[in-house]
Amino acid sequence: MYIFASVSPVSKDKQSIPSWHRKAQKAYHVNRVIIVLQMVAALVMCGVILYGMERVLH
Repeated sequence: MYIFASVSPVSKDKQSIPSWHRKAQKAYHVNRVIIVLQMVAALVMCGVILYGMERVLH
């Protein structure tokens, strides 16, 4: 017996997701990787811009 009814003791595995579901498609996973890469690139560019601004101002 579980205290919280919304908590499931077993997580969903990939077999329970239908093939037409968006999370089961390859493009969903590729897009997630692309989004993570864009966030990392944005952080790197922020560092480059801040470094360049410091060089110009000093």
